[in-house]
Amino acid sequence: MTTQAQAQGLGQFTRCGFTLEHDGAMAVFLLHEGELIGRFSQTGATETSLQAECARHLTMKHGWDGCIWNRKDDKYG
Repeated sequence: MTTQAQAQGLGQFTRCGFTLEHDGAMAVFLLHEGELIGRFSQTGATETSLQAECARHLTMKHGWDGCIWNRKDDKYG
């Protein structure tokens, strides 16, 4: 289940399978479909930095072209 904070921080990327987890201390973990993508300081993680990392991952690992609307044949659009 996506929390309000995740939806705010990740924006449209929650629809693409991205989630956030925290270690209870100072770190926030960015995951894509359960795979660890990045680690951020809780105090340094911003919406911009989280979403930029999501976009970078989708582009580099999945060939995403940056479209934010759904397409029939595009799992990440």
